Amino acid sequence: MTIIMFIATLKKISLPYKKVVERTLDVEGKEMNESMKVMIELEEAKELVITRILPVDTESVSLSEAYGRVLAQDIRSPMAMPPFARSPLDGFAYRAEMYDSQPLLLNIVGEIPAGTLLERDIVIGEAAKIFTGAPIPPGANCVVRIEDTELVGGTVRILRPVSPGSNIIARGEEIKEGDLLLRQGFHLTPPAIGLLAAVGVVQVKVYRRPRVGLFSTGTELVDVGQPLHPSKIYNSNSYTLRGMLQEAGCEVLAIPIVADHIDKTLEALERVAEADVVIATGGASVGDYDVMRHALTQFGCEMLFWKLNLKPGTPASVGQKGKQFFFSLSGNPAAAMVTFELLVRPALRKLAGRSMVEEARFLVKMAEGFDKSGKQRRFLRAQAVFKDGEIWANPAPSQGSGILRSMIGSHLLVDVPANHGSVKPGELLMASWIADWES
Repeated sequence: MTIIMFIATLKKISLPYKKVVERTLDVEGKEMNESMKVMIELEEAKELVITRILPVDTESVSLSEAYGRVLAQDIRSPMAMPPFARSPLDGFAYRAEMYDSQPLLLNIVGEIPAGTLLERDIVIGEAAKIFTGAPIPPGANCVVRIEDTELVGGTVRILRPVSPGSNIIARGEEIKEGDLLLRQGFHLTPPAIGLLAAVGVVQVKVYRRPRVGLFSTGTELVDVGQPLHPSKIYNSNSYTLRGMLQEAGCEVLAIPIVADHIDKTLEALERVAEADVVIATGGASVGDYDVMRHALTQFGCEMLFWKLNLKPGTPASVGQKGKQFFFSLSGNPAAAMVTFELLVRPALRKLAGRSMVEEARFLVKMAEGFDKSGKQRRFLRAQAVFKDGEIWANPAPSQGSGILRSMIGSHLLVDVPANHGSVKPGELLMASWIADWES
């Protein structure tokens, strides 16, 4: 067999394998499998993820460990609040009648600080000195302010008598026994924890904290604290996203930087195999070294979509393997953070069991214009300014996908529709809040 014939035979044998590889790697951006969608709208992407993702398991924790957790049960009050009729102020408790004379002179028969009881009934002609929060004594039906009285020996003169029922907080006025306090899916804030403590709740059933695997890919990356050689940059994404995940109530498993190779990426995916969600930044686009979605396919993921029809953050993809979800985000820092807010955060809220997963959208006025126009929808990072009872949006000076500084001091993501043209000062656009950060 000649050399030419041998090479021709090899080409025939390798042709089917070559087609399989091209279909898998798909560096041109074509579909990698029959179900994956390409270049889809944000709303469709969220629908694909949120309808599939399921809340994590539940656990019982003490009230002191429940801050920031999500309720996995409805909670009804085991008691009335307040549990007894009490005084809202310092004064004198007595038994009033509809037509008491003015002034009214009463004998003082006791004193009731908060946390104590009067061991006798109050009858007509008597009064007990009472302090804020103290229980109303039996027989008394009102409390007069101490400012409207004066002491005369062992008596009190009521200068401005009050009607029956005045200045009494009734038992169960705030909460009745059996009232629904908080619903399943409620995010437990400090006031909510305080409410549960006020009615004596000791343990609550909550969803466990979602576990999130996090890593950045890129041969050009080095971690902080390492020497910065020519052509290298420091890895910021792992730090920004770690903070955002912790703020979202997640347990974070962060692993070191991963080189732009499929085998290294597969090793990294194995290391976070126990996570509920995996987030990777970098390697998300169409270059020869953008291998993330190909690695996810080899890892056994069903790829739900690749590319979002928006800026910044177009080259995002999501894969699913069983109950586990994989988010591949842009390596550009601002793009990764914006896509996290728009797509990942709602998914994490659903995963954590929260009943409300979407940020509210509202109209804002543009304090300044934005000259760039394009075919794609764009989300501008902007500072919120309150003026004349309205919310004005002041866009960050630089809106590039790699400009991390644009997120500092920004409170809003302003939604500029596709094919919109330049944004004009005073124009009304829809916006949503970025998570509550100190600016």
